[in-house]
Amino acid sequence: MVKCGFALWTFIAEVLLFGVLGLCLFWIFYYGGGVTWTNDVTKQFNLHYVLMIGGFIFFNGQAILAYRCLSCYKKIYTKVIHTSFFVFGMSSITVGLVSAIQGHNGAQDPKHFYSLHSWIGLATIGMFALQFLVGFMSFLVFLCCDNATVKLRQRLLPTHITFGLIIFGMAIATCLTGLMQTARHMLSGTIDKQNYEDLPEQTLVINILAVSLLALGIVIIYLVRNNSFKRSATLIIN
Repeated sequence: MVKCGFALWTFIAEVLLFGVLGLCLFWIFYYGGGVTWTNDVTKQFNLHYVLMIGGFIFFNGQAILAYRCLSCYKKIYTKVIHTSFFVFGMSSITVGLVSAIQGHNGAQDPKHFYSLHSWIGLATIGMFALQFLVGFMSFLVFLCCDNATVKLRQRLLPTHITFGLIIFGMAIATCLTGLMQTARHMLSGTIDKQNYEDLPEQTLVINILAVSLLALGIVIIYLVRNNSFKRSATLIIN
C-alpha cells in the first residue's frame, strides 16, 4: 500500500510539473504571440514567464523529486542528477531575470524591482543560489574528505531539505504574484484589452495555472515530508 501510494503521489506530482510547464507554454504562445530575446518588450516578458516557470518550478521540482523517485540508484548518482536539475534551473532563472530587466529597459519609463513580485523573486533567487552553493560544497565537494566531513553533512542534511521546501514555496509565491500582476496588465479592460473580471478564456488559463502551482506545492511537500516515503537510510550521506 505504501508503494502504491508513493507511485500515485509521484505520478500526480509529475503530471502537475509537466502540466504547469505545458500550460504556461500554451498561454504564452497561444495568447501572447510567443517569445523573443530582443526588439519586442511583450515577447521578452513572455520569455521571462516561461524561463521562470521552467527554472523555479519544473527543474526545481524535478530536483526535489530526484531523491524520492531514484531511491534504487546509488546515492552518488542521485546527487549528480539532483545537482544537474539545479544547474538547469539556475541557468533558466538567470536568463529569465535578464530578459525581464531588458524588457523593462525597453519601456518608455523603465522601473525595476518596485513590486511585491520582484521583491519575493529576488529573495527567492538569492536563497536558491545560496542553497545550490552550500549543497554543492557540502554534499559533493566534501566527499573528497569523506570521513572528516560525514558528521557535518549529516547535520546539514535536514536543514538543506527544509530550506529546499521553503525555497520551493517562495518560488510558487513568486509565480503567483507575477501571474496576478501580469493578469492585471494584460486584462485591464482598457482599450483593446479584455477585462479580467469578465472571465475571458485567458483568465481561465491563468487561474488554472495558478491553482495548479498551489496543488503542486502541496503534493511536493507531502511527498518529501511523509516519513513512509523516505528512502532507506535517508540520513546516511554517502
